[in-house]
Amino acid sequence: MRYVLCVVGVAVAALVPRASAAQEPDTAVATSAAITAGRAVYHGAGTCATCHGANLEGAVGPALTAHSWKDAKGGSYAAILDVVTKGVHGTAMPPRAGGISDAEARQVAAYVWAVSQSKTKP
Repeated sequence: MRYVLCVVGVAVAALVPRASAAQEPDTAVATSAAITAGRAVYHGAGTCATCHGANLEGAVGPALTAHSWKDAKGGSYAAILDVVTKGVHGTAMPPRAGGISDAEARQVAAYVWAVSQSKTKP
């Protein structure tokens, strides 16, 4: 009986998502190399720092550090990537600012996600 309860408990635990899991991107995406490359794109070709500040503190656009996310709901990697690639309708946030590629958009999202989760410094 104890074995059955243990197996059922493990199965239920596997079905219930953990709160932190929603914040974590695929580890193949948020690598150290991707975050470093995203930092370079953010400050360079992506023109992100122009509106969001050199330290992601917000300038014309909102801060991208830990906060209640308005457009990238929950601040997950996927939500951040969605904003980077699609922009935000009705705002100055264009899709793929600076004409960045899909790969560069993923790198910027990894960088912004890592900073917002205190996994790297701006």
